[in-house]
Amino acid sequence: MLDPEPLIIVGSSVRAVAQSAAHAGFSPWCIDQFGDRDLIEIATDVRTVAEWPAGIESAFMDAPNANWLYTGALENEPALVARLLQSRQLLGCGPDVLRCIRDPRWLAGTLVKASLPSLPVVVSTTDFETTFSGDPVNPTAHSAEQWILKPQASAAGIRICDFEPDGAAPPDLDRYFLQKRATGRSLSGLYLGSEGAVQLVGMCEQLCRGPAARASCFVYAGSLGPLSSDDIPQRAFHQAQQIGSAISNWLGAEGTHFKGLFGIDFILDENCGDLWTLEVNPRYPASAELYERAFGWPMIRWHVDLCRRSTLPSATYLKQVGAGEYSRKHGKLIVYAERDFVTPEIVPLVERLSQNGPAETNVEISDIPQLETRIRKDEPICTLVTAQENLSTCHEVLIAASRELLAAIDATVD
Repeated sequence: MLDPEPLIIVGSSVRAVAQSAAHAGFSPWCIDQFGDRDLIEIATDVRTVAEWPAGIESAFMDAPNANWLYTGALENEPALVARLLQSRQLLGCGPDVLRCIRDPRWLAGTLVKASLPSLPVVVSTTDFETTFSGDPVNPTAHSAEQWILKPQASAAGIRICDFEPDGAAPPDLDRYFLQKRATGRSLSGLYLGSEGAVQLVGMCEQLCRGPAARASCFVYAGSLGPLSSDDIPQRAFHQAQQIGSAISNWLGAEGTHFKGLFGIDFILDENCGDLWTLEVNPRYPASAELYERAFGWPMIRWHVDLCRRSTLPSATYLKQVGAGEYSRKHGKLIVYAERDFVTPEIVPLVERLSQNGPAETNVEISDIPQLETRIRKDEPICTLVTAQENLSTCHEVLIAASRELLAAIDATVD
């Protein structure tokens, strides 16, 4: 019997990717920022890099002679990706793709050229003066519009905030940009791309930290899905496919294309029914593991095969996309710390929640921190996962479980 093929996986948190790779018969060799216990259990080796991303290259030197892929947030490091692929073959989008789709002006312009909904962006002082100073009598004429300030190297919604025009350009527009704010449901599309062809795999709802967590409403906190036409209009699936294909077509005009799995974040405007595109994540996105749980789809196997042989999965695998009601809804919720603490044994606390609660609670834990890890306020503790009959129950169970877990941690560490 042949030994499993090694696969190098690099990212801030690679547990979900490594599990998918292991299920597909690979031997995951991982570079990760946290080194969670459930990652160590299934990986051949885990190199934990605290100095992120500066320490990645040194750890990469110890990797086996094998293909590699990345997950979040290496899409913000095209120069690093270019250096790493010099020594080992990359399975995924190269730096040429990253420089295009992570450029907010390129993305907004591409959508406009395709006659698709596009959020205006301001990426320079000149742009700012043109956008906000067009009325000499009232230089804040656009102040009634809502804008957000985003890092050029955005990841998981961190450091995104509201921006209120007051006549002065925000500092550091070389590292940040403004994007007009859209209101509605936060969604993510999962896609497979190869040689200019793009296939929408499905849609999920995104959860952000909100009033329950007493923190920013922009920080990614989990996903619910996969969604069906009973959850969102069928038009949203059609428009999501159009958007993915349009971006792919314009990448083709630049001489490059998507490879493998990628995601696009949207806001579904429930007033007009349009999808507003927020950003493209050209790698395994956080919601992908819900599809594997729901349908048993081999996500990393599909990704690797696409990168090597440019072959999209058979349409029979994807027939559920946007179809009627699914039998179960799956959800994941990242639990963020509300204060500094040193981790106790987390797993028994989560098991106790399910044992003491209703039978349908059915909550599992992922991204399990090492015992006695120092976690600071607003850092992720772990991820809770469940499957329920509908989206609302799924969300309610996860929120209740997260509150109980935080209370149990407080009682344990005090």
